[in-house]
Amino acid sequence: MRLTVGHLKGGTGKTTTAVHLALGLARSGRTLLVDADPDQDGALAWSQLAKDWPADRCIVIEAADRHLARQLRPMLDDYAHVILDAGPKNPNLLRQALTLSEHLIVPVRPTGADLAAIERVFELAAEADALSPLTASLLLVDVDSRWKSGSEARTWAEGEDIPTMTAQVRHLVEFAVARGTAPEVLGDYELVLDELIKETL
Repeated sequence: MRLTVGHLKGGTGKTTTAVHLALGLARSGRTLLVDADPDQDGALAWSQLAKDWPADRCIVIEAADRHLARQLRPMLDDYAHVILDAGPKNPNLLRQALTLSEHLIVPVRPTGADLAAIERVFELAAEADALSPLTASLLLVDVDSRWKSGSEARTWAEGEDIPTMTAQVRHLVEFAVARGTAPEVLGDYELVLDELIKETL
């Protein structure tokens, strides 16, 4: 599987999502996790902090410059799975990541600010899909069951014809404190992974 986790807005749960999905996919084959966020400590720093990181199965590299696609393309066939964690505010970097991917996951918290910023992301996905098949889906993260914001965000996305994953990630402490760990139990991300795998069958 070749997957980009991306959004043009920061703070939407991209790295948390990319790390959890990469660890899950590494169970079934050698996985490359690409930290493509030049402006903050992302997936690479996360893996370096985790004492139990499965470095033999989930290799993490940093590649976040304008030559991203050229750097990575020769490496793709060496891995069963490739996950790109694309940083925000960089349409060119996201565009390059999408040229290497079969799927795009756009994590968003169910807030107006996160949702308002996704139109351009799906435009870039449509451009990439015109060149090579690419599926793109919204993933609701940090969903608090005490509030209606999750269901309202899902209804809004459906009204805008934005594909949205059935699986969602709840607002739980385990995800907030996961940075610097390599969890074997992925919680709600197990459902996200199952849905992704079913889409590829």
